[in-house]
Amino acid sequence: MRMLSSIHNFTRSLVAAIAMLLLAAPVVASAQAELAEGPRTLIINYRADAADRTAFRQHMAGPFAKKLASLRAAGGLSSYEVYYSWYRQPGVWDAMAVLHFPDYAAVRKWQAVERASPGGLDAAGLALGAPVATFSADLSWEKSVDDLDVGEVYYVIPYSYREAAEYREYVAGYVLPQFDGWIREGALSGYQLYMNRYSVGAPWDSLFIQRYRDFDAFGKRQSVLDKVRVGLREKPEWMAWHKRKADIRSETENSIAELIAH
Repeated sequence: MRMLSSIHNFTRSLVAAIAMLLLAAPVVASAQAELAEGPRTLIINYRADAADRTAFRQHMAGPFAKKLASLRAAGGLSSYEVYYSWYRQPGVWDAMAVLHFPDYAAVRKWQAVERASPGGLDAAGLALGAPVATFSADLSWEKSVDDLDVGEVYYVIPYSYREAAEYREYVAGYVLPQFDGWIREGALSGYQLYMNRYSVGAPWDSLFIQRYRDFDAFGKRQSVLDKVRVGLREKPEWMAWHKRKADIRSETENSIAELIAH
């Protein structure tokens, strides 16, 4: 009986461990699956004058987020995230909203919102800031270890690439092994990688959103990056991508932000 109990406990532990690994595995969408219908994610960038940054942040975390929550409750959105940049930068957004729709048909309904409220902003919001760009995107890779939490640190990196198929192979062979290593080291708690459906170069063809566990983890970003790369440099395939990466993609101005609503 004691042996049967031990076997039973071991089996339960093994099943639980496998379940956790499946939950943590990256969601990878093939190009064919993504392109089967229109893009189901809109990424909207907003700018505010320096004098209005504080009030605009409060608006985006308050009335704007409540509007998105109402749309989600009504089935118009499946989820959303609203980020606000730590600092004002020359060519970077102050706020960024990432809107996930349940299907492509739901994106059409957002057009009714846009007609009355550009970027989803009401009159009070438009008095403080404005939408400056909207991108139709595909969430091509994602991994999340735990639930989102307001106040977490996010590092947002836009890239341009020369060819989409080559870039997908590069992400799978070079980028994801690093991101997964950073998760194992306890620095990241997740990431999202988007591809612009209508990519034409600048400002971005792909957008990386790295989710750091906390302020201290973000401060150790470079040391963790270096540590993980030590092991990866021993892998010929990864090193081959490393040597070619400058020819495959180019990087523009990064953003450091926090999640203010979801």
